[in-house]
Formats: sequence, structure tokens, C-alpha cells
Amino acid sequence: MIANEYKVRQMTRIPAKVEPFEYLKGREFTDKLREVTECPQYNQLADYFGVPRSTILTWHRHDRTPFELIVREHLHSGASVKYLALGEGKPFPKETDDVAKGNGFVKHGLVNGQLLESGQVEIGHATLADFGLEKSALIVVEQDGSNHFISTSETHPTAGSYLIDIDGSLSINHLQRLPGKKLAIAFGESTVEVAEEDIKVIGRVAMEMKKK
Repeated sequence: MIANEYKVRQMTRIPAKVEPFEYLKGREFTDKLREVTECPQYNQLADYFGVPRSTILTWHRHDRTPFELIVREHLHSGASVKYLALGEGKPFPKETDDVAKGNGFVKHGLVNGQLLESGQVEIGHATLADFGLEKSALIVVEQDGSNHFISTSETHPTAGSYLIDIDGSLSINHLQRLPGKKLAIAFGESTVEVAEEDIKVIGRVAMEMKKK
């Protein structure tokens, strides 16, 4: 009787309209992650996603697919879910669009104290991670043949180069904090002392790329 009921259930089972896919697993999957994130080593990949390195080894040994990382990277950089999960297609839907790939930034020039879009510059996720930078908090400004990567999350100046706003005019200057909530601003070979509230700090120059 039990056997007959089991056969009936098998015969009346509704077939799946979408069958399970053959997902990438283990090392094959993490290799795709390394490619998309531009992390040459597995330990860098672990740091990139904030997971223990031993966890990646577990994925390799047991042929696992951490699907949450697919969603996370897709939301972060626009990487193709199909490429990460199945290894099909291209890593990014628009391979030629560096900004869409998540590797590119809109570059600005300083013209009459204002930021004007001047092109694009490409840099990998791994390089940003090495400097502890987040793409969402960066502005790239080209000046005197150099690309200045400005971290907009650092607006409390101590000492260094910063993108500042003085009465609506933007410029990159070296700042030095002084006692009494004052700042020393370098203008060429001259230095001017101002009150902190007299200027607006947009961000710190966290990284600089120069042409030679």
C-alpha cells in the first residue's frame, strides 16, 4: 500500500519549469571571483570580502558555491551574475565601458575653481583595497599631469593635501592643523593662516598617480 502511494505521488509530481543550473563550485568559482575583483591571490580575495582565509579553503575542499558573494559583487560592481554563477558570457555586461565594469572613474579637471568632467581613469579594486579606499567615496581630479584620488570620507584635516572650497572656489592645497582650530594653507611658496570654519574640506588626497 505504501509503495503504491509513493508511485502515485511520483506520477502526479509537477515538473519544474526552471530546472536547477550547473553552478560553478569550489576553486572554479573562486577563480571567477578573483578575476572579477582583480585579486591575484586567494588571501587578497578573503580580505576583499572580509571572510577568513580558511573559509575559502573549505569551499575548495567541499566544492561549495557561496551564492551571497555573487549578489554582493554584482551589487557593488555590476559584475554579471551569469558569469560568476555559471561561467557564461562576459564578466561585465558592457565590457568596453570601464565605469560600468566598476574599474573606472569619471575624471575631473579644475577650471576656474570648478570641477569639470575631463574623461575617465581606470584602476582596479585590488589597488583601491591596498590603500583602504572605497569607490563610492572617491573623486578623481587631474591637475598638473597627475591624477589625485580624493577620499571624501576624510574631511577633518590634520596634515596633507586636501581638496578645499574657499568661497565657492575649489583647489587642492596642503593643509596643516594649528592650535585654536586654525589651519595653515599653502599657496605655492606662501602660507596663509585661516580659521577652520572659513573653508570647507571636501576630501583628502589619499593617492596620486603621476605621469613621467
